[in-house]
Amino acid sequence: MAALIFLAIGLLCALIGRILLVGAAFGVSVGWGLGVLLPFGPLLFRLSYPDLAPLSRKFRLATLPCVLLYFILGGASPSSLYQRHFSGQTQLAHAPFAHYGLEAPGRGVKDVSASSGPLVELMPNTAERRAINAREFERLRAWSEKLRLRKRDLLHSDIEGNRAYNVELAQYNAALDKANAEKNSLAALTK
Repeated sequence: MAALIFLAIGLLCALIGRILLVGAAFGVSVGWGLGVLLPFGPLLFRLSYPDLAPLSRKFRLATLPCVLLYFILGGASPSSLYQRHFSGQTQLAHAPFAHYGLEAPGRGVKDVSASSGPLVELMPNTAERRAINAREFERLRAWSEKLRLRKRDLLHSDIEGNRAYNVELAQYNAALDKANAEKNSLAALTK
């Protein structure tokens, strides 16, 4: 509770200091008054007119110890980064559903051999694999045509465009190699 009081006092001091600074800037001119509302405006005003805002400086400096006391007295909630860092807890450990990339390797894997239910074949049969492979080659043909048109329209001086094209071409070649390997394995099954 005391931490929140210091935070409120700090925010109030910062607000009063800013109001005094804006008032002093409008006292010089409307341009400075509006300029103080822009980024780096207060800094430029204080550098240009250091004698016009001494009371504002006192309030702004009073803000620092108040905010510091807020953090020292533990004003941050237990879920803050500071508490989690020093207590060793993370939010992911308490989350009911973790992202699959962050899960432990054995989590969520069901032992199928221990169940008494029917066994289900998860691998597609040869005919399904051939159909999938044919669809993949159709997708690769369309991709190849798109790459051909892109290469035709690409300028040699376009360095970033050439890099992006080369990356996509490498992805295409990897996918083509994978599809050809699947086609060869299907051909070996029929022999």
